[in-house]
Amino acid sequence: MSIVRVGILVALVVAVLPANKEQQARLYDRTVSAVHWTSTFCDRNGATCTQAKDLWSSFLSKAQFGAMTAYDLAVRYTKGEDGYQGTLTREDLEPAWRGADSGV
Repeated sequence: MSIVRVGILVALVVAVLPANKEQQARLYDRTVSAVHWTSTFCDRNGATCTQAKDLWSSFLSKAQFGAMTAYDLAVRYTKGEDGYQGTLTREDLEPAWRGADSGV
């Protein structure tokens, strides 16, 4: 994100904040309450958090399997027709725009 976008976003957030002290106190109390409620979710809903942890673990193992499979297939099917990889010589890898060795 560019610095201009960040500056505009910060300006918008500051612009919508209340100026009245009572409204600021009420907003602060609601914010503290929301943070506390969110951070203690697993204390109140242990079974839900345990199930979510199990689902996330399963998702990660499936994602790892998928990535490994995609990598293996990519490596297997990008080999040449004779089954070899890395057959370029040193001269093949040298950029053409450099030209011949000028002794520099």
